[in-house]
Amino acid sequence: MDGTRDRIVREALRLFAEQGYAATSVAAIEEAAGLSPRSGSLYTHFGSKEQVLGAAVEAAIRLAEAGFALAPMFPLGDLRAELVLIARGSLLLMTNWRNLIRVMIKESDQFPTVMAQARERLFAPSYRYLADWLAERAAQGPAPERDFEAMATVWLGSIENYWVMTDIHQHRPFDMSDDRFVDQWADSLLTVLGAEQ
Repeated sequence: MDGTRDRIVREALRLFAEQGYAATSVAAIEEAAGLSPRSGSLYTHFGSKEQVLGAAVEAAIRLAEAGFALAPMFPLGDLRAELVLIARGSLLLMTNWRNLIRVMIKESDQFPTVMAQARERLFAPSYRYLADWLAERAAQGPAPERDFEAMATVWLGSIENYWVMTDIHQHRPFDMSDDRFVDQWADSLLTVLGAEQ
């Protein structure tokens, strides 16, 4: 993405998240991106406002796919350290996707296809990755066979819920720090897996 396109996508996504898609005009996007408002300059790069939203989804997907491409280098030889990395990485990705997630929450009904694609390509691979990772790690030890897909849903769901509460709603239960949450997340999952800590 060239610099102008990148600026348009970034600023449009911020405005969609803050004001809503319908309330954000093309002129407002142009102005926020440093272009002349009402000049039509956005249309030099995109055919419509909806294409800008689609480009924002694609940019987030590329970031996620780059992260998953690094997965083969992931094993650290320390189960707890790997779990901490998964939790911290998940929180970091959601922070990077903050405006897109806010748009997904607000605009799912208006753009069901785009938002379904975003969910499928952004979040589904994370769940698949953790389910497979849990199954592989459990196979290396004495842990009984479990429903790893359900476990991935429970544990990643807790990360998503924590992030939404703390980042979107600005509410920290028990004044919870990220470190405290991640430590307990990893320790509790290790306990369920029957791994020694």
